[in-house]
Amino acid sequence: MGNKIIVLRVDGGKDIGMGHIMRTIALANDLKKKPENKEVFYITKNDPTAVNKLKENSFEVVVIDKELSYEEEIEEVKDIIKKRKVKKLITDSYEIDQNYLIEMRKVVDKLVTIHDHAPFAFPSHVVINGNAYAEDLDYESYYGDTEFRLGMEYLLLREEFRNLPDIQVRDKVQDILVTVGGYDLRNLTPKIINAFNELDLDEIDAQYLDKENLHIDVVIGPSFDNIDQIIEEVKKSSLDIALNFNVKKMSELMIRSDMAISSGGSTLYELAVTKTPALVLLQADNQARVAEKLDDENIINLGFESKNIKFGIKETVEKRTNLIDGLSLNNNFKTI
Repeated sequence: MGNKIIVLRVDGGKDIGMGHIMRTIALANDLKKKPENKEVFYITKNDPTAVNKLKENSFEVVVIDKELSYEEEIEEVKDIIKKRKVKKLITDSYEIDQNYLIEMRKVVDKLVTIHDHAPFAFPSHVVINGNAYAEDLDYESYYGDTEFRLGMEYLLLREEFRNLPDIQVRDKVQDILVTVGGYDLRNLTPKIINAFNELDLDEIDAQYLDKENLHIDVVIGPSFDNIDQIIEEVKKSSLDIALNFNVKKMSELMIRSDMAISSGGSTLYELAVTKTPALVLLQADNQARVAEKLDDENIINLGFESKNIKFGIKETVEKRTNLIDGLSLNNNFKTI
């Protein structure tokens, strides 16, 4: 049994989404398997969605108060690290700035930062950005000793999306997946269902769409507050629509789907791995760069324009074959 203790300082929830939590779970699970690591646990703010998701994945969670001031939070996290004799700290939060990291480096042997942007010179020993655009950014090291691990070979894919079997691709679209994340910030799901209701399927060539067997899976995230509105839209529809709550394995839904309508973020890489072309509607500004980089690769990016969903669906169905071949993504990643 090893003696290294590792902590991940990550937040998630209704306001900021669950992307940071979900991608670090992939890394944390790998770290737990290594014999040299005695403990792997999380420090996170007291948002029930994030805490419950981590506990569902069998992680110990040390909760800190959301109301702590910036200085108080730093001191509390440092105190936890010292008391637990943590050797390695991994951070993944846009709210953690340069000074915060400088303070954390004082109390650990190794500081690892996962970050999608390059807003400052990093004092961390290692910085990871597995995004498609990572190598386009101008990263700097504060102390001159930072190792930058950039690009999709460092993509933090959840275990269920790695080492997938050969995926059979149907000639026509039959199953469509709708997934906009843990919280439907822009109320996109009812708008998407409404767009399907208004779409004239006869306008889509039969060579692209299996109209008689069309099925739509809608994923309901844990923080959705618009479920009643979604149900009302489904009731209006003559299409075969299933609502999926508490989805445990998104990979299975993606694999059986011929295309998706999705928000941005790391979900786009998961869709690429499962060969699921997507029409993308953004929920937040931090999703824009990924969608722009992958546009016309394996996705069609509508950005924040939700008025054109109906036309976007038709375009994605008709361009699907080209989009499947657009991005070749290895479903293994290098760890730390």
